[in-house]
Amino acid sequence: MRLKLIPILLLCLFSLKTNAETYPEVVFDNSLVNGTYARSLVEYNGKSWVENVNKHLLVSDTLFFTPGNALSLRYLSHPEGDWNVTIRYSRQKFHYRLASDDVLNFKLYVGSGHTKAEHLPSISIKQRDNQSVSLAVRNYVEGFKNGAWLNVRIPVKDFAGLNLEDPISGIIFRQLNEAKTMNQLFLDQIEFLPAKYPTVPLTSAAVLAKANAHANHVDLQWQVPLTPSIRYVKIYRSENNKDFEPIAIRPTYMQRCLDYVPVLDKKYYYKIAWLDFNYKESPLSAVQEVEPKQVSDEELFNIIQIAHINYFVENYDINTGMHMPFRMKEKAIVSVKETGGAILSLMVGVEKGFISRPLFISRVKRIVNFLAKAQNKHGFFPSYYDGRKGIPEHFDRRPQYDIESSAAIMEALLVVRQYLKGDEETETEIRRGITDIWERMDWKAVTLPNAPHILRSNLDMLDDYFIAEPIVGVNQGLNAYMLAMASTRSNIPISSFVDAIEHKYVPIPEAPALLAVDSATVDTLKQNSMFPDGSDIVTQDSLQRVSNLQDTMMYGVSLPFGAPEGNLLEMYRPFVTINPKLAKLKDYNLAEVVGKYASVVKRRDNEIGVGTSNSDIWGFQERRDSIGTFRINPAISVASIFVDSQGAKKSLHALYHEFGAFLFTEYGFRSWVDLRSNDVSDEYVASNQANVALLLENAKTGFIWKLYQQIPEIQAVEQRLFKK
Repeated sequence: MRLKLIPILLLCLFSLKTNAETYPEVVFDNSLVNGTYARSLVEYNGKSWVENVNKHLLVSDTLFFTPGNALSLRYLSHPEGDWNVTIRYSRQKFHYRLASDDVLNFKLYVGSGHTKAEHLPSISIKQRDNQSVSLAVRNYVEGFKNGAWLNVRIPVKDFAGLNLEDPISGIIFRQLNEAKTMNQLFLDQIEFLPAKYPTVPLTSAAVLAKANAHANHVDLQWQVPLTPSIRYVKIYRSENNKDFEPIAIRPTYMQRCLDYVPVLDKKYYYKIAWLDFNYKESPLSAVQEVEPKQVSDEELFNIIQIAHINYFVENYDINTGMHMPFRMKEKAIVSVKETGGAILSLMVGVEKGFISRPLFISRVKRIVNFLAKAQNKHGFFPSYYDGRKGIPEHFDRRPQYDIESSAAIMEALLVVRQYLKGDEETETEIRRGITDIWERMDWKAVTLPNAPHILRSNLDMLDDYFIAEPIVGVNQGLNAYMLAMASTRSNIPISSFVDAIEHKYVPIPEAPALLAVDSATVDTLKQNSMFPDGSDIVTQDSLQRVSNLQDTMMYGVSLPFGAPEGNLLEMYRPFVTINPKLAKLKDYNLAEVVGKYASVVKRRDNEIGVGTSNSDIWGFQERRDSIGTFRINPAISVASIFVDSQGAKKSLHALYHEFGAFLFTEYGFRSWVDLRSNDVSDEYVASNQANVALLLENAKTGFIWKLYQQIPEIQAVEQRLFKK
């Protein structure tokens, strides 16, 4: 039975059109997948009813305000029943907060001729577990009538009960008045806007700079002028150069769009328009003609790699040059760790001719200048900064400096220092700045007390004695150990690398718990204690050193460190810079170890089933029980190319050709797809994009591996650490 359902799901997925990437203040603009909107939740009781599939609203791809779809709300409001529909705000990582002068805007189409204004539902705003009061939609509709798109504008200040300090989590529509006959509404472009926004008329024609065909995607490029009243770019497509249909919108911070076309060797025609805040169009651009054709494997890989690099080209803070993982209206949050992956990805873009060298140098210079002055402790940075103020951003968590994040960006900068060998003053200045940042890092200051060979994960901003979790395991922590061992001013022992792989540190039981164990156990705990006298074994935060070796057989494969846990990309990360052919030490060939874990994960995912019978599609990122979600992260299988070249290439082909219509965009592969629940992420994760871009390049040319090996400090460590 399940196999019969798969073609239906795939047909639903393939029927969609190009959709919008959006701003954080937008609750809904388009469903990325046609059929149903997975981020909606329908609830009803008694004699009331709301049309749904699996408790989700249906999506209309023929009637919409902005291309390519709208939400369909079809309901029966009976006096002996009730209903409500939640439109969930999916961009939770934006932590979007309202302002008191914001206005909730959305477009409403009354599709049923008998529906009157009093039949419309009420609306409220949801913030985590809190809900505002519900307001009657009819009181805010501009010029109610049937069969037309209407504007609805509700001042946020009218929603009593809101806490402006809390982020929003959704919008709730509720049954209000009795309406025993079926009502049909369409909802589109639900967003929060300021009460006043730019209204300068758009009189100049839009400019579509380029339209290039790449396999099943057409790459459209433009440059939006500095006109504050431009909010979106609207894209039109035609197959005869006469009848143009709107297929997508893009926010102004994006400079390109990839449009998926299912048929090759056929001409397509494109033009674009600017949209203002009221969705009025500028004059249209000139038409661009393209004819997509089949490409070679190498060309396809290049297209995919460039798209992932483009994610870092467009998502950065103009002041600091640092990567901006998400957008907030009141802050420019920049990520230290993700900037490391961005720097290396941009460098690959330079080598491939996708990015100009001067542009790259300019960006790196801003990053180095920012970090040189940024707040730090012993030379280490927090995970995030507010790029506008240059101060750490902790998101209400304990103020700390992050060792792995600091290592990620320092590692990338050292590769840049090796790459920029020119005599020009700017390159010389950048190299000098990188060396200054590198030499101020005191690695001995970030080890555990009385354990100078083990790095801690964080430094507390306020309490030097607060002990953070140790960095152990085959993951990005190994990159931190490489730098700590390579330091010329504060290096740690070369044995640290192996110890971090072979051991882990777990809390020692509190004193009362020790009373129930024998003296031999207490002696063992003392021997493994972080303090020689064992004085810490009675404290909650104390740690004991235990073996990480757990010889385990799974799916016919022997695993040295037990069952796979977490995201497999964490095990890939060291090999973005460390050449896997060199990574042989003691009894381990680390590339073979990671290859075994990748093999087990693939076999496990194939056995469980991910919603398709194609065994080349695998990589569970999040797996719950049978009624939960089964999210596939495309980067997990594609980035395994350094341990399984043929398998990764097969996965890349399968993902692109089977699901490229909705999974692959101008920023590369989306962060996940859930084939079982007909859902796909509307976000991207920098670690995914960087792993794909960099490991594809390393597998082909070894570009980053070679530069990393040439760093004098790293070269000295590798000669001592790895067996030849």
